Amino acid sequence: MNKKPLAVITAFGGINASGRTSYYIGYKNLIFDSLDQKNQFEVLKDLAVAQGKITSTGKRWETSSGDSIDLKSYLKKNCEVIRADTMIRKIDRELYDPEGIILDQIQASAAGQLPSGFDPGDFYPSRQHPKAIQMTVFGMSDALGQLGINWSEIQERVNPDQIAVFSGGAIGNMDKYGFGGMMQSRLKSSRSSSKNLPFGLTEMSADFINAYILGNVGRTGHAVGACATFLFNLQLGKEIIENGSARVVVVGSAEAPITPEIIDGFYAMGALSDDKRMLELQSKLNEPSDEPNPKKACRPFGENIGMVMGESAQFVVLMDENLALEIGAEIYASVQTVASHADGFKSSISGPGVGNYITMAKCVAAASQVLGMKSLRNETYVHAHGTGTIANRTSESHILDKIAKAFGIKSWPVTAIKSYLGHSMATAAGDQLSCVLGTWNKGIVPRIHSIEKVAEDVFDENLNILIEDKIEDINFYKGAFLNAKGFGGNNASALIISPEVTKMIIKKRHSRKEIKAYSRKLEATRAKTRKYNNSASKGNYRTIYKFDNKVLLGKNDVEITKDKIKLKGYKKQINLKP
Repeated sequence: MNKKPLAVITAFGGINASGRTSYYIGYKNLIFDSLDQKNQFEVLKDLAVAQGKITSTGKRWETSSGDSIDLKSYLKKNCEVIRADTMIRKIDRELYDPEGIILDQIQASAAGQLPSGFDPGDFYPSRQHPKAIQMTVFGMSDALGQLGINWSEIQERVNPDQIAVFSGGAIGNMDKYGFGGMMQSRLKSSRSSSKNLPFGLTEMSADFINAYILGNVGRTGHAVGACATFLFNLQLGKEIIENGSARVVVVGSAEAPITPEIIDGFYAMGALSDDKRMLELQSKLNEPSDEPNPKKACRPFGENIGMVMGESAQFVVLMDENLALEIGAEIYASVQTVASHADGFKSSISGPGVGNYITMAKCVAAASQVLGMKSLRNETYVHAHGTGTIANRTSESHILDKIAKAFGIKSWPVTAIKSYLGHSMATAAGDQLSCVLGTWNKGIVPRIHSIEKVAEDVFDENLNILIEDKIEDINFYKGAFLNAKGFGGNNASALIISPEVTKMIIKKRHSRKEIKAYSRKLEATRAKTRKYNNSASKGNYRTIYKFDNKVLLGKNDVEITKDKIKLKGYKKQINLKP
């Protein structure tokens, strides 16, 4: 058996169009119709709080106008209104284009926006921070809350250079506080802010996590790979845990691409689901066509016309299995394989090449070794890139179908959650991963809700492209595949192993004594996680932002010898011996 440390997922958090990531809220919103009433109320309460519709005052609940309510009655009555303010919907132009720069001209009205009324910048001093950075601060804090272990405890157990952060966007922060403000300033007869340029950089997400949330001095970086960016960062995290150079890695992405310039750019490429073509498609399919239906603007693998922009920030905390056992961290899954490959010679920037065939085939081959052929064929499924474009529905379906045939897979379940969330660019695979973890909590793979049937030119002889939620036991699926196809030949795929299989592997590697000790510590971790989620469901998100906190200066705070580096305030040292 491979003795490399397992890279296990010990926490996840974030925010996207379906809601908050931790405690599976956003995932459960995707499968809402398949949930029991208790879980539905849990989702609705979390969303209504996030939207500012209701607040908790001790044991009482009130509306935003101060009226006392019976919580269950309120949620039942306002279910449709609460959910309508999530996922893909009509763009809020007051937020994204108040001056009418683009939206009045191109008429692309649908986008996967954060829940209406939710502003991540409200929860910390966010003056002049681009939205993606605000989402980073909120999302990373959400992940740490779910971790259920104080970050200081982790820092005390590992060397300072054994913690890493890989996080960022793909496009750059293009709103008025980032690159957008810098580029628009002269046109508006104003001046660029001194913060526009640095705040616009894609790697600012990692910097804010290191400098204002974790106080991290370990490895940092950001692997930009267009729509595959999250998986590029996940690959980095997995590899440095396996080679022993890091014991804890934060992996994430944050993207806020709903801006006039970005929408205009995708519109010019003909890649966007715009109002005119939406109406034509609705008419062709005999759907109501008096106005564009944003809920069906993105139709992966069905009759479709283009993609929809979405915003999201997603973060996971990886640890090596030994540390996870030592501190009693929850193990939600493990990252078995991440593959990334270029396309070779191509005819265009966006045109697909062979790279994605390679990445998916490598992950499937790895699954056949880890899970066995029987499990691969019957107990795995795929989160497709599934952008909703004509080119994607044929190219990606051919990749998946061809690989399924090669490995003897019949009726391989395939879903595509961009139908709910839109395309969050760098963060897209992070959205997929949070959904995968949700499936191992509830046993449900969400359907592609926006299509009634698969388009005729889709290759699906060996695929089961889901148009209904697929409900199984929570331990049914042993592995899940994430797939991402990015402009510029950026392709990546990942194999995520279920918590059940991950724990079976761990039990074979560790003694009964170690496992028993871990189980005792795990109960305390779970209690803290429940406490955080109960608090967060009432709007107490415990957002972390430590500006100008315990700043280290080289003159007095760093001791260096030929063997080690000692930093003020850090219990452990950095070893310099090879």
